[in-house]
Amino acid sequence: MLEVAVERVKVEGLLLDYANIELEDLIRAAGVPRSTVFRIWPDRVAFVADLVRALFEADPGFDTGFDDETLRLLAAAATGDAEEMATPHGRQIAFRAAVRLAVAHNIATVANSVAWRAYRTMSAALASGDAVPGGEDIRALLSEIEHRYLDRMAEIYRELNQAFGLRMRDGVTERDLALAVVAVIDGMSDHRRIDPAAVDAARVVAMGPEGASEWHLAGLAVYGVYAAFTESLDA
Repeated sequence: MLEVAVERVKVEGLLLDYANIELEDLIRAAGVPRSTVFRIWPDRVAFVADLVRALFEADPGFDTGFDDETLRLLAAAATGDAEEMATPHGRQIAFRAAVRLAVAHNIATVANSVAWRAYRTMSAALASGDAVPGGEDIRALLSEIEHRYLDRMAEIYRELNQAFGLRMRDGVTERDLALAVVAVIDGMSDHRRIDPAAVDAARVVAMGPEGASEWHLAGLAVYGVYAAFTESLDA
């Protein structure tokens, strides 16, 4: 049932009223016993809750925080030029390169994620006050998913801070940073769906003494947030 529903959501998305997630229809498509289905899921809301979990758990970036390519870009920047990483100045250059490359890749990956699209559809409906089937249960589910993701992202930011010689400023934590960065990416991704050219157009900006480079707008925004939340260990 869940496999059939996941494939359907990949093609059609998840509609606000779950109109494309009818249990009887899925039972026929999956070829499973009706009695068993209704013993596991007494109603459609219960099934949708498990479906949303399945969408996230099938997303390779959910438990790792980032997709494999984003993680590779970050690791390459953190373990790159040993001479550069030996100085505060060099670590700052490497850090900017890591953010610039990783965010430019990651925002496209996020936008193409079925799990993210379902999450945004459901969270937007809840935020707007629209009636969503199983509203409070769905809110609790989305909160659970978000907390798991933010916890993992906080771990990644601790590792990045250590690699690039950074620490959190007094009064904020890695989890605060994770929440702020997620908000930036979510907002940019929403605008990107409306006007991708405006968001994706490269900005040539000099962010440090290394000179001008092409930045994705989301990369600039994430770098600004990261810089505001952290400081150099050498400060």
